[in-house]
Amino acid sequence: MKHLLKKITILVIISLVLNACSSENKRNANFLPPLSIPIATEISGDTELVEVIKSSEKALNEFSDNIEQLAIEGKDVLNKKDEDQTLMDGLKVGKLMVQFVSNSTQMAKLIEEFDTYMNEKEEQGLINDTQLKALEQVSNAFIKRTEQINEKYKNYLN
Repeated sequence: MKHLLKKITILVIISLVLNACSSENKRNANFLPPLSIPIATEISGDTELVEVIKSSEKALNEFSDNIEQLAIEGKDVLNKKDEDQTLMDGLKVGKLMVQFVSNSTQMAKLIEEFDTYMNEKEEQGLINDTQLKALEQVSNAFIKRTEQINEKYKNYLN
């Protein structure tokens, strides 16, 4: 009996490990391609600024993917008339709303961190035009991605 229990435990552990390794968050091939914010050679030595830009790039890509996933998951429910929606549809809409608020909160946190970094550097007089241009790239990338998502999904519902 102990031998059987040991085998079952080992099989469960192996399947959990395999599942964890294989269930990586793979991007939907139909999503917009990931953004890449270029790092100017003039600022490549400023590790703090490079880290701010890279973390912003990662957050923007995650936000974009999450918004696109919400659009895909919500299409069938959001296209239904109110009177045609079932209880499950209502629950799905609620779940989608929670996910959207969560994504928006994450993006708001990023924007706050970004603003804090810029304001601290400006107050200390430690930011130059090259650094400002680099930070402007992040803002431009966010605006560009928002426009791309709006364009891609403008006719998605209805």
